Formats: sequence, C-alpha cells, structure tokens
Amino acid sequence: MKLRKISRLSAWLFSTLAVSGMAASAQAQGVCNLESIKAIAPEGAVVDAVTAVAAPVAHCEVLGHTITQNPGPNRVEWTVMLPDYRFNGRYYFVGLGAAAGVVPTTTTKDPIGQGYIPATLKLLGAGFAVAGTDTGHKGSRWDFAVDNPAAKLDHGHRGAHVSAVATQAITRAYYSMDKKLYRYHLGCSGGGRMGAMAALHHPEDYDGIVASTGFGKGGSVWFPWILQYLINNPEGWVSLPKLETLERKVAEHCAGPDGLVRDPDACGFDPASLRCKGESTDQCLTDAEIKMVNRITSRHPVGPDDTSGGFTLTNPTGWSAFLLGPTRPTNKGPENPWAPAPAPYSWGLGQSILRGMYFNDADFNIMDLDFDNPEHLQTLADHHADWGAVSPDISAYKKAGGKLILWAPLGENAVPPATEIEYYHALKDTVPGTDDFMRLYVVPGVQHCAGGPGPQDSPDRFLDNVIAWAEQGERPDAIVTSASTEIPRYFGNGAPAPARTVLVCPYPQTAVFKGKEGAFAYDARNWKCQ
Repeated sequence: MKLRKISRLSAWLFSTLAVSGMAASAQAQGVCNLESIKAIAPEGAVVDAVTAVAAPVAHCEVLGHTITQNPGPNRVEWTVMLPDYRFNGRYYFVGLGAAAGVVPTTTTKDPIGQGYIPATLKLLGAGFAVAGTDTGHKGSRWDFAVDNPAAKLDHGHRGAHVSAVATQAITRAYYSMDKKLYRYHLGCSGGGRMGAMAALHHPEDYDGIVASTGFGKGGSVWFPWILQYLINNPEGWVSLPKLETLERKVAEHCAGPDGLVRDPDACGFDPASLRCKGESTDQCLTDAEIKMVNRITSRHPVGPDDTSGGFTLTNPTGWSAFLLGPTRPTNKGPENPWAPAPAPYSWGLGQSILRGMYFNDADFNIMDLDFDNPEHLQTLADHHADWGAVSPDISAYKKAGGKLILWAPLGENAVPPATEIEYYHALKDTVPGTDDFMRLYVVPGVQHCAGGPGPQDSPDRFLDNVIAWAEQGERPDAIVTSASTEIPRYFGNGAPAPARTVLVCPYPQTAVFKGKEGAFAYDARNWKCQ
C-alpha cells in the first residue's frame, strides 16, 4: 500500500481516545536507559536500544528482538513505548495492516511506519504503554515467506506472541506493577488478522481484542477470483461513474432515512435492473458489466467443495481503486495488466499472498490459479490456517477471560464482510455462551477499515467498549458512533452534511429508525436496535 493509503487508514483506525473508567494513573518508576531496561527484560528478549523521547509526548522507547527457533532461527523485532506520566495500567498492541513488516515507533523513518505515529502519540498521551512488532520480516508483502518456514510461522502468529510476552514483561517491571496490567489489541485488515490469530493461538496474551477483517476462511482468494475474470473479460470493467450510479440506486432501494444501507443483501437489489436499453452511458450497466458486478458479489471457491461469501452492493464505489483499477485491463502479462495505468491494490496483494502464503513460488502468477483444479483448491485449503484464524474454536480465549469485539465494515472494498458474518455463525455453533465474550457489529457505510459515508470512529468506540467489558464486566449493546460529515457527491452537490451520530447494533440486530415524522435522521437517539 502507498504511504497516503496507510496514513489515511492509520488516522481513521487508531485515532483515540476518550476512554471511560481510566485506571488510576502512575508515573514511570524505571530508568530509561539501555542498562536498566536490559536488567528487567525477560529471558530471550534482547534489548537493542533505549531512547528517552521528550516530545511531543514524553516516553521511553525500547527497541529489541527475539530469536525464534524450531523452525528457525528467525529475528523478530519489537518495540514498547512507555509513557513518562499518567500511565493508566493499560497496554496496547498495534495491529499492523498488510503484511506488517515494520516496527511501529514514534521515531521511525520508515514511510509506512510513520503512518502509525499520530495514533501512537495519542495513545501514549492517554496513558497507554504501546507495543508493536514487524512479525519477523521487513516489507509489506508476503513474498518473504517463500522457502522460509520460520518467518512464515512468525508472521502467522508466533512473532506477535513472543513480542507480546517480552514487551508486557518489560512494561510490568518498568512501572513496578503490583496490580493487573490490562492488555488490549486493536487492528483491521492485517492488524485484525494479528488479533484473530492471538485469540486462537495465544489466548492468554490479551484481555480485550478489537478486530476487523481478521477471522474466516477466505484467505484473500477473492482477489484472483475477481481479477482473473476481469482480465479475461476487460469489457466487464466498471467505471467509477457507473459505480456511483449503482450505489445511488442501491441506496434509493434500501437505505434508511440517513442514507446508509444496513442490509448486507442490499434488500434484494438486482443489478440487472440497470441494464442499458440502448447505448451504454454512466446511468446504466451493460451485460458484461452486470456479470462483473455479480462476480464481485458472488460466492467464491476457497477449497474443495467449500466457498466463502463475496462483497456487498452497499457501497460499490470503493471497488474502483482497490479491486477494478482506474481503467480497464489492457493485457494479460504477469507484471501489470492495466499498463500504462497503475494496477489496483488487489493485484499486487493477490500476487504476493499466493506466492508466499500458498504456493511457495516466487514466480507464481495470479492468472495461473485454476479454480477448476482440485489440487489447487486443496493447496488453498491446506494453507488458510497458516496465516488466518480459520478455526471457529476460540473457546480457550473465552476460558482465559478474554473479550472480543469483531466488526465488519459493510461497504468493504478489500475483504468481504461475509468473512466475519460467516465466522460469527460458525463460532456460535462451536462455542457455547459465545455472547458472554464476543460481539459482532456490522457497520454500515464503511469501506476497508475506513472511508465511505459511514461512522469513521467505529474502532475507537469499540475499544472504549471492550475496555469497559474487560475491566468492569459491562457487555456492550448498542453503541453510538460518529459518521462522515460529507455526503457522496452523487447524492447532491457535495456540500457538507449535518454532523451526525450513527447507532450500531450487536449482530444479528440492526438499527431501525424510530423517530416521528420529521425527526432528525442523523441523530442516533432516533434509532433503536431490533
């Protein structure tokens, strides 16, 4: 992902925090220098550098690494940043997007890592100790895993675990804690995957996890499923103006009075209803374009006799940059089928994931994945669990007392929300008393982690609530979030919309407008969960 994308997502995902019920604050007890931190580091944790950072938030930055073995050796680098003042007894682990591959500090020079600095500073200012890891490799793609089983395992879950063990121990010792350290993990996309794998494989690591697009068996196979069809049928490419028409028509058919679509099935809207009667215009879809839309929203194979759900029709404008590209494909070459225009993000991500996480082949081409080949389907099925939380049995996390808020952005343009919804149902069927430790929220109008007309502060509000749940036993119910302050340009003249709040509900409930005629639809108080 380009820096501007990471920075935007980081700003939305991790901006914080007005957390209620803060623990009593404390001042640092430890000494912020290399010798002192080395003295309190646990066995196996190597402290490489310690820096006293004075501004804009005073904290002690610790950089270290752990060498993993069996398989190994592999070097997993980590950090923990310890606030000088107002430490609130809470620890926060940064869930990194894409393939991680960077240590997220406030002083990093890495372009991707710098996208996480503003949020980290806000967390430190709120009194959290903040930790993170590169998960045992560098770079935001998955090619590193080719012929490297140790790095592949570390990225899967081991690297984040050894980092959490080391940094939590240093945090406790640095503040001479005699009370419980409350530990939280928040992430979306690759960061949600990290949290999901922690709940599954290392249930003792966190008291509360907020995760999006992290659970399920999809394994990003939807990328080749969509891209192969698009490249082989370039006449099916759908332009942004046509996607705007589709989004507007879906909203007219299905949205509530606040303009947000809350039904994952878009109330049964049929794209064929927009079929061009004559010449193709921005106000209609050709037969080839309708087939493309249906491909994006259809179920796709993820293994022998196994499928996973596709994207929703709720906010298809997000498909343009991420899934379809700015122009129609021009060739079938392995480098960039959109040349000379840039390829969509899905192309590079899909190539890298197949090479590193599934086929162990640095030259594997996304076009060579054969969905009709049983051996290829079996390869997919065999490797989903290497890097994703496929199993619905996270009963050990429940037993450990952990609380989990899973959220699905309904307007997703990178990971189908069906992955979370289907995982929720599998979890309910597998773990008795799921509602005692897990909640799912389907959030309308939000694209991949952020963006779109929906509530952009959802992760922050979920973090508030998972903290209250873990520390006070307050299981969340309806949650008030804040939506975008601008409406899409195709709904009007692009003028700012009124500031608004949005009610989000624990699945399978959904928000329903209960206001009297003329009541303000942009006020969460005029909605109820049912």
